[in-house]
Amino acid sequence: KSFDLLANGLCSDTYWNVIGIDLKNEPHLATWGDGIPATDWALGAAKLGNHMLSVCPQWVGFVEGINGGPQTGIIDGKSWVYYNWWGGGLQGAATKAVEFNVPHKLVYSPHYYTLSDDRLRTRVADSMYAMFGFLAGNDAAMVMGEFGGLYTNDKHPLLTTRRTTDFVVESLVKAKYAGAYMWSLNPESAYQFNPITPGSYTEGLLLDDWLTPNKPFLKGMEGLNMLPNLRLFPCFLDKKP
Repeated sequence: KSFDLLANGLCSDTYWNVIGIDLKNEPHLATWGDGIPATDWALGAAKLGNHMLSVCPQWVGFVEGINGGPQTGIIDGKSWVYYNWWGGGLQGAATKAVEFNVPHKLVYSPHYYTLSDDRLRTRVADSMYAMFGFLAGNDAAMVMGEFGGLYTNDKHPLLTTRRTTDFVVESLVKAKYAGAYMWSLNPESAYQFNPITPGSYTEGLLLDDWLTPNKPFLKGMEGLNMLPNLRLFPCFLDKKP
């Protein structure tokens, strides 16, 4: 019913900037591909996506990953056991892809945040690939659903969270993702540690007045301009009245 309400209200030329629905935020307790209707997110995402397309055919469906427990992958040239970020675990799509009834409407949309390691660049790239990056270039589009964190306000001695964000941009451009959404535009997005002292540390692409750009953070996003096939998104009909 929620999708019906969204489609009835937003599926029109008036709301040209609404391009689809993130079908479920961070389904971390779900499974993938085991056929259990109550938990199988591959089945659930297909059901939700197909219903969305039945009420708004022009939209696309964004599908996040699961958590899925401990995983094993090659990271920095070695076999490691690691855990997915909530929303990041798309390993199951290698053997059980989400299937919509309409082609070219599926967008895998994983979440990825900060590591903390002295070999940061390679471990960001390798862990991204192990969790979901291997899907880039397949039939479905790949758009990073969330990434970011403390940037200008990062107090790690080696600017770990800031560098992680930079390396995520570097990796997704190199792998030719279709796009990315950084978290977040609003300035009150909170993080618990900076670097190890518990607290509430906030930062966004806008400063606290909600008007002034966070220029260093905005500068850090310039690498996304290197994504292939970027073009201006029209906000009006290209025809004379």
